[in-house]
Amino acid sequence: MSAQPKIIDAPHLPEVLPGQVLRGRDRRRWCRAMISVRARICGGVGTLENFEEIVTCLDVSREGIRVPTARAGYFPGQLLQVTCPFWDNPTGINIPRNAKVIRCSITATLTYEIALQFLPGEIDETALSLHAASPFASQVRVLLVESDPRVRPVLAELLGKDGYHVVAVEKPREALEIIQTEVPHVIIAETEGGDICGHDLCAIVKATPHLQHIPVILVTASGMPSDYASSHLIGAIVCIAKPYKVERMRQAVHLVASPPSQSSKYSSGFNIASFVRTS
Repeated sequence: MSAQPKIIDAPHLPEVLPGQVLRGRDRRRWCRAMISVRARICGGVGTLENFEEIVTCLDVSREGIRVPTARAGYFPGQLLQVTCPFWDNPTGINIPRNAKVIRCSITATLTYEIALQFLPGEIDETALSLHAASPFASQVRVLLVESDPRVRPVLAELLGKDGYHVVAVEKPREALEIIQTEVPHVIIAETEGGDICGHDLCAIVKATPHLQHIPVILVTASGMPSDYASSHLIGAIVCIAKPYKVERMRQAVHLVASPPSQSSKYSSGFNIASFVRTS
């Protein structure tokens, strides 16, 4: 595939003072080119969470690229392998580079645009594995924290039938260990707990840049108005009182993350999770 450059009427860089650096719109105006060229993006290399997609660049500069994508799950700070330009013919020379996601936004057509910054140095597969996103674009993972041994398997099985990949644990501390290396799409947690409770888990998620986009559903045993208020104050998107019907929790999960069995390329990118508060 040949590149198709669009001519930009900016043949010379403007004069700048010593030590002055062009930023924002000025930098993009003088230091980028609008070129239609393909790129390959790989993430989670060396793990079970690896993924790959081929995209067409919108902008290309020495520092990075801006690309459209229909794949959800990218987050600022995520480390990737990027090959740009990418050639699929046998004689093509493809050289992957380290890159970091610096911006991810939703477009008017309910797809996404991500800005990637190239990083110096050789590719570190260990670092890439620690910044892995979803293994597949169609997989929606739910991290469930439920202390009741009767409810936990029933809810996990019910969500599993809808196509969700459910990881169920008993205590918030176990969930905290999981999110050190994995990024679920939804977290369900009880507000009560031992040394770490569901409120603590939610607060940690919302304070962590690459996790704060995750919708958190909190479950409270008391059901007092103050519990609902405190849950929403720390960033929970839904708060449900115990005991609850598993069907109600199922509907809440459907609300924040469409199940794979009901998703399509037209609808899977749009749900309430796009509007989740991040602080």
